[in-house]
Amino acid sequence: MPALQPTPDPEQEALDWFSRLRQPGCDEALRQAFASWCQDPLNARAYAQLEAYWQQLQVPAARPRPRVAKVRRNRAGLCLALLFLMLVAALAWLYWPLMQRLGSELHTDSGERRSVRLADGSTLHLDSASAMNVDLRGRTRQLHLVQGQVYLEVMLDGRAMEVQVDDTRIQVFGTRLQIARHADHDELVVLSGKAAVLQGGDQRLVNAGERVTFSESRINSVEKIDARLADAWRNGQLKARNLPLSEVLERLADYRGQRVWMMNEQAAYQRISGDFDLDHPAQSLERLAADQQLRLHNLLGHWLIVR
Repeated sequence: MPALQPTPDPEQEALDWFSRLRQPGCDEALRQAFASWCQDPLNARAYAQLEAYWQQLQVPAARPRPRVAKVRRNRAGLCLALLFLMLVAALAWLYWPLMQRLGSELHTDSGERRSVRLADGSTLHLDSASAMNVDLRGRTRQLHLVQGQVYLEVMLDGRAMEVQVDDTRIQVFGTRLQIARHADHDELVVLSGKAAVLQGGDQRLVNAGERVTFSESRINSVEKIDARLADAWRNGQLKARNLPLSEVLERLADYRGQRVWMMNEQAAYQRISGDFDLDHPAQSLERLAADQQLRLHNLLGHWLIVR
């Protein structure tokens, strides 16, 4: 009698295929054989049922967190980063003048006045919080006023001298002159001899007893001055004659290492006159505030808020 053929068992064969397909040695030939086996509808149904049962046994995937929380965290991180950058920028802007001074060859601290005799015999008198670089090696002696104010007593030795103030050049032909840097303009005062201010294609010749103000964009007209008042700061006095209130406040606050923030713009341009003690700037500021009906507020020791 012929041998009886075993009856196919689709569930058992599906289990075998399920195991073999997940082995590391599964190759393309095995997958093709599996595809041929699935041609029988009974086999395909058995394998589908096994696959569905296996999916039910799997541990459910972690529920994704709401995107709103992620967006909130991202916004909070962005805000913190912006605040940090703003703080760094504010500190850099606040301490930049001090960094400039410390990086200059000659400098003074707030409230300090200093006289320096150069190798060519010239003398520099530096006002409070001033900084300057000097190069006397070439045919033209080069000076660069970085900050503050300087009074020059120039020794004539046959060489020319130039003072650089940003992009403006001052050619010195005299023996005594004063250069100052303010918040919104710079200033040249000639006490003896002459000097020329050059900026691009524009220039002004300034004689003894005259002053001229200039900025990055223009040179203003030359004016007559009282030479006796110009260098009073060397003796610790600020003799203001018809000066803007903001400039006087700036000079007094500078001696305390502070920067002025004017809350009243109209008052900033008000012209005032008076004598102020630079060696006691706090008392001078209090007297000026009382005379002009101003309110002064110190902020972190670096700012003087004027209302």
